[in-house]
Amino acid sequence: MMKAKPTLHWRTEWNNGIPTFTVKFIDASRKQRQAIERAADNEGFVREGDQWLPTERAKLPSLFEVVRAIGFDFIFEPEDADAPFDLQRLKLGPETRERLESLSNFRLDELAGYCPVQAQGEFDGSYFYFRARGSYWRFEAGGNESGTKAAKWWYEEHWPNKTGFEAGYMSDENAIRCILKAVEIYRTEDRGRFQKGHPEYERTTLEGWSLGAVSLRRASRRLGITGEEAIDRMTASGIEVPFFADLELKALNSDSGTVLGLDQSVWTDLPDEDD
Repeated sequence: MMKAKPTLHWRTEWNNGIPTFTVKFIDASRKQRQAIERAADNEGFVREGDQWLPTERAKLPSLFEVVRAIGFDFIFEPEDADAPFDLQRLKLGPETRERLESLSNFRLDELAGYCPVQAQGEFDGSYFYFRARGSYWRFEAGGNESGTKAAKWWYEEHWPNKTGFEAGYMSDENAIRCILKAVEIYRTEDRGRFQKGHPEYERTTLEGWSLGAVSLRRASRRLGITGEEAIDRMTASGIEVPFFADLELKALNSDSGTVLGLDQSVWTDLPDEDD
């Protein structure tokens, strides 16, 4: 009878951005277990029974390489896909956490990544998307996760930096503060310029294309003008034309009626539902 392969069962729990790993051995001999525990000690983990806490120097990839080299398999306990995003995954100050957790009609579904830092969720019945990269961050409301609907409102702000790249590495604390600021602006300031009929609607829409909140196709459709006219009006108004304008103009003139969107986590052409 073939002997079962030793396996580590691995579960992660969070407390204000700090993970604790619950590790259990399956079909492992005492000698094998001791080898793994020595590896964990050497790689910077503090062990208390089956609870392993990483120190600042701990590196999971290095530990996993050692574990596999010893001959172990892994079982990673998955998070409940239907459970809400665990806000304890975020490292936040007490004030910011209280503001986030007490914010009404707001749900955060994801905050992760570098270059860009991205977040998404829902507030006041609208989907929102947050993005920080380079020297700017932007908050968009009113689109959808698949990308078949574009934002109806957006806010962008310069992020103080020395190299032009810091926004893409902002901390959880800073990202949440930016999101909270955008939500407050949305709820308290006049949003009339995003509505058809407002004297600033055209400029607002063209600025939205300039900063990437909407595509040229959607901007021209909302304004009832051609792509060429949109570019001419931007130039005349001193609005920066995106460097990829020629590609978007070519796609617009092809009149495919589709957008590149997410369908079951795969990017593909989908019907444009923007209205």
